[in-house]
Amino acid sequence: MARGTLRLVLACTLLSCAGAAKARRADRGSVDWQPWEAETFERARSEGRYLLVDCAAEWCHWCHVMDDTTYRDPRVLEALEKRFVAVKVDIDARPDLAERYGEWGWPATIVLSPDAQELGKFRGYLPPERLLEQLGRLDGAAARATGSDDEAPGIAVNALGGAVKHALERLDFFWDERDGSWGLKRKVPIGMNVVWELTAGNSQRGLYTLEKQRALLDPVWGGIYQYSAAEDWNSPHYEKLMTYQAPNLEAYALGAAFSGRADFRAASRGIVGYIAGFLTAPDGTFYVNQDADLNAHQREQGFVEGKLYYAKADPERRALGLPWVDTHVYARENGLALAALVASGDLDRARRAANVLVRTHLTSRGQVKHDPKAVKTFFLADAAALGLGFARLAEATGDVQYAWAANRIAQGMLESFGSSGALYDSTSDPEAAGVFARRQKPFVHNVVAARLLAAVGMKERGLEVLAGISSTARIDAEGAWLGEYLLAAKELGAF
Repeated sequence: MARGTLRLVLACTLLSCAGAAKARRADRGSVDWQPWEAETFERARSEGRYLLVDCAAEWCHWCHVMDDTTYRDPRVLEALEKRFVAVKVDIDARPDLAERYGEWGWPATIVLSPDAQELGKFRGYLPPERLLEQLGRLDGAAARATGSDDEAPGIAVNALGGAVKHALERLDFFWDERDGSWGLKRKVPIGMNVVWELTAGNSQRGLYTLEKQRALLDPVWGGIYQYSAAEDWNSPHYEKLMTYQAPNLEAYALGAAFSGRADFRAASRGIVGYIAGFLTAPDGTFYVNQDADLNAHQREQGFVEGKLYYAKADPERRALGLPWVDTHVYARENGLALAALVASGDLDRARRAANVLVRTHLTSRGQVKHDPKAVKTFFLADAAALGLGFARLAEATGDVQYAWAANRIAQGMLESFGSSGALYDSTSDPEAAGVFARRQKPFVHNVVAARLLAAVGMKERGLEVLAGISSTARIDAEGAWLGEYLLAAKELGAF
């Protein structure tokens, strides 16, 4: 992303590689997408074929555009059929890959050698001519490939004070005095930055941002849109992701408590109402996101672009139909929702979800499943966020079962993802090959892991985790997305 989620907003083409998505496209003259599995990588290696990996997700407008233009162009289809194995990855299903390639936006188009070494990474929507141009340069790229994917080393724990000072300076650098928030090219509701500002006593910047970004709140159903594609707040992209609902719910709830403003309280209630009405499963757990457009995957039913659809009143929207909702129940998004609902005071809703999640997503070893059916790979993103959600619920309720869950997850997290320094993004993936077999230590998920360790009283280990991703280079790579890093440092007593 600039930080992961900011990288997510640059351009989006998220589509699933799973069976449902493949079935939807079987009759559309599109690419013969293959699943992310060991057999796919072995086929590429044995046949000497390049790999094209389309990192995408179902909710995004530009994903739909690329799928319906570039990946239906006869020239692209011919080129891929001759020399490639094409793989489509739903990044919501793979938080490790979402973090690895978030800087490249969605869709992120990754081109690999037959032995799965990176040859090229391309950001956002690629029209057919642009993709064909890049595919034509692969032989030269293969000759230059090194397979190196090293991350900047961490720092000593006693140097964290200097890293925090640098992060504060970076946050000041990105502050937009005219329109609030951080960064000028696109306006993004960075909820954890606002939470940091209010927690640290910088009320003016935090409250001003909450006021300006109200332009991204849906006045009909509640909830907040993902971002504005302009230098002001008036060009929204209409995706509604739990990864934006939750931190902004927390930010508006804190802003209302801090200022007493009725409009902030209404915004908080509106986000809760949206989550309750559209992103809540029958058992009380939470879904992932909602599409920006209507019928993006079934255009024969009448495609309506988000800017037209969301301009309508409730009866008119419902008469047309509801935009697609990703009904997976992923641990990370549920952990974020738990923490945000606690911050907003909605403990009953948080309890209902938590009582299910502890049964469906937590193994006897304290590992956290990405979804209830996950059996192979576990992700740091899930453990850190869900553990922190349980910890916040335990703090608010005093209920020992939630404290037990938070502690068990924290212990399992350390056992699964690393015994020293920063933590790896996943357990070893039996399906991975080439560059993907080299696990990384992601910034954002280590930050949340450090917050979890602080919450359960394991501060010494939390400081080690935070120091492991606190080099100047890694802080700079996060751009403006540093509020949660500063919250982690404060909670761990690093300054």
